[in-house]
Amino acid sequence: MFTESDCRLILFACIEPADANLSKFIFEYGAKDVYYRLIYEKNNLYSKRFPKVINKVSNCNLPKLKEEIAKSECQLITPEDSDWPSGANDLDTPPIALLIKGRRDALKELNKSISIVGSRKPTNYGVQIARYLSRRAAECGVLVVSGGAVGIDSTAHVDSIAMNGSTISVQAAGFNHLYPKENIKLFTEIMKSGLLISEVMPDTPSKPHRFLIRNRLIAALSKATVVVEAEYVSGSIRTAIAAAEIFRPVFAVPGEVTSPLSQGCHRLIAERIADIATNFEDILDVILPLQIR
Repeated sequence: MFTESDCRLILFACIEPADANLSKFIFEYGAKDVYYRLIYEKNNLYSKRFPKVINKVSNCNLPKLKEEIAKSECQLITPEDSDWPSGANDLDTPPIALLIKGRRDALKELNKSISIVGSRKPTNYGVQIARYLSRRAAECGVLVVSGGAVGIDSTAHVDSIAMNGSTISVQAAGFNHLYPKENIKLFTEIMKSGLLISEVMPDTPSKPHRFLIRNRLIAALSKATVVVEAEYVSGSIRTAIAAAEIFRPVFAVPGEVTSPLSQGCHRLIAERIADIATNFEDILDVILPLQIR
């Protein structure tokens, strides 16, 4: 008889993140209940709708899963853990579990955090704004969450670390396939001051669709999301929309009217998805009101 934790690990390994049906079932009924329904109840609703998942789950080797996690030197956390990031439960498709690598105590700092996201090819203006925001965040004891990509993400992580702040990078791949490779040294530094988080097993490679799935988690983990520079349609815009959908505050930095990298931010402001971010204090007032500082 498997424990709840065992069942959650098996389902975590066999089900693609953000599954529109199974992640909700697991959140509502628990991993153990869903696991045994998938495996043992013949001709039920699950068996008819999820034959591929049932095949994976039936052939899953639990000891090998645990070995893969141990070799990667990471930890599995689940909603049953006291330090589970509760903000993730606000998603329509909450994660089944998460893998973390680094300083686990950083999870406790998510109650005072912001996501800083933006273009992979920012202008000098965008880089300056990302540096300003992440450095001010560190000075105020605010943890910075981002995706570890080149550009705005990297700048946010680097400058938070430079000011002895805490930062979390949410990965789209497993820890044995960290992306992008040119940021491997940065990821090592992030683990010293904060955490790497992944929603897939360590040996899982990155795929384009997983970056969009990852973005919803960036939005959910933090108290507010700030978009620095972004094209009209981009992953950063998707992060902002995901944040708004779960009623997280969203900010966008205005830029030059003629710049393509300002179009996304101006869109968010025009559609009233985001407030204008002109200084860090406005953001701080939202995530940490003056009366409780």
